[in-house]
Amino acid sequence: MLIQLLFNSVFNVIDKMEKFFAYQKDNRVPCKYGRKCFQKNKEHTDKYKHPPTKNDIEVDNKKITRKRDSKGRVKSPNKTNGESSNSDNRNNPNEESHNSDEVNDMEVPERPEQTISTSNSEPNSITSTNNQQNSTEYAVPLMRQHSQQQQLLLTNSTLEDCSVDDGIVPSTPTLFTPRRLDGETVSSPHVPSSNQVQRFTFVGESQPSQISDLNDREQPDPPVQNVTDSDYLKTKISELFLVEEMPKEFYDLWSFCKRLCSTHPEDALLSVGLKLVGPYDVLAGKMNGFNANDVEKTVLHWRYYYDPPEFQTILVSTGSEFHIGYYRDEPSASPVYVVSNDSSKNCVIQKLGKSLFQALSKHLQRMDSKVANSLKKKLLAYEKRKVTEILEGRKCDPVTKTFHKAGIVVPYDCKTDIGYRPLSESEYNLQKILKSYHEASESKKMEVMDKLQPIINYANIASDECDFGTGFELGIDFFCDGNPDLHRICKQLLVTAYNLLRRPQFATIIKAHLNNRRKGPNMSIL
Repeated sequence: MLIQLLFNSVFNVIDKMEKFFAYQKDNRVPCKYGRKCFQKNKEHTDKYKHPPTKNDIEVDNKKITRKRDSKGRVKSPNKTNGESSNSDNRNNPNEESHNSDEVNDMEVPERPEQTISTSNSEPNSITSTNNQQNSTEYAVPLMRQHSQQQQLLLTNSTLEDCSVDDGIVPSTPTLFTPRRLDGETVSSPHVPSSNQVQRFTFVGESQPSQISDLNDREQPDPPVQNVTDSDYLKTKISELFLVEEMPKEFYDLWSFCKRLCSTHPEDALLSVGLKLVGPYDVLAGKMNGFNANDVEKTVLHWRYYYDPPEFQTILVSTGSEFHIGYYRDEPSASPVYVVSNDSSKNCVIQKLGKSLFQALSKHLQRMDSKVANSLKKKLLAYEKRKVTEILEGRKCDPVTKTFHKAGIVVPYDCKTDIGYRPLSESEYNLQKILKSYHEASESKKMEVMDKLQPIINYANIASDECDFGTGFELGIDFFCDGNPDLHRICKQLLVTAYNLLRRPQFATIIKAHLNNRRKGPNMSIL
């Protein structure tokens, strides 16, 4: 009789396992409601699979049932005096028959609770979106647990109920992946948890499951979202030239030149003696070898002798030192004007307008040639159709003009009169002193320096009293004078002023420029 009960128990376990694995091999999508699903229509059953129920498996009334605690040990509700549940079950067969009503149809070895993680830092995370909730990640084991499989075969323990937990929201069912008798994993809506985890994201009911296949292969890493070319180029320009993002019309001109010359847009204006340079060389792919560590070189790319840090060259003449660029009052702000300068003549910066297209139209109009007139018509037609934004201009007036005539803008409180005070000498007198210093012999320069020193001291005192614009103005005037003998004083004044005005990018530019100040028409570093 005992042998007959043992055979019946073994056959019942085998029958249940066959039903269980048949359910796992089913290619249909698992129903999120499990065996509690109330839908019996053919359309639903053709699309979704459901776990085996009591009606599908004949259960022996004398089947031995052992429940396990959170640590996986067999326990008994009538356990007393430290006796094991195994001994109780062996010694009390009637009790086994009494508890047969509590038998679960299909049981698996009890597992620790699944840990939920929202971290995206795992190397093998796969991101997807649930139809009803945000994506949720569950821990998945990396290694096969052969010992657990052996225990499943050698013991009389039955499998736990694999149906969906009542406490789980139906739209996000708990996933557990069982393994076959040979140790291989089987496609399943259930995935075991372990301390050694591989992360994945649960997919919605309308999407196919992406759990590991029969070969237990790991899911590939999700593709890395590459930044677009435009985003990369914008960041590259800011990184190499220490300025804020270029205005939209800057890229509009590049698009216009690509229509004229698709292979080399930077050379599209050579017919009128102009060439796109500076940040346009980044768009042309000529500065890919430079990075943030090369800013002392890149900020000098097409920086002419009299270009202050506020001036950024973008168009140059092929036959002279005439060049066009943007003028910024602050490195973190958009340009305020399109300006030009001819460093072979003087330091004066001329205002051309609030748009590159306007500035080019004025320049082409002065050329008065057939090629220039034809290009001007194309430029105006493209501007009318495509250009929708221009520069906004200055939001406040400059506190003084300085030698280059473009003026400087600094924070100034008119009520407290803090931010700027005029120099101790007028612009005319300062120009005379600087000219005499430039023309004086070595023996006479000390006498002229004695006239300059009080002006320098006055500017330093003004900076100490929060009138930062005074030292800024004097430093720009020394820079525009262009005398190499004054570069040390000019650097000290401007670096101090830019740092006090919270414009450290301009401080970096002026230091690099004064350390390597060049003259000539070709200011490229390439």
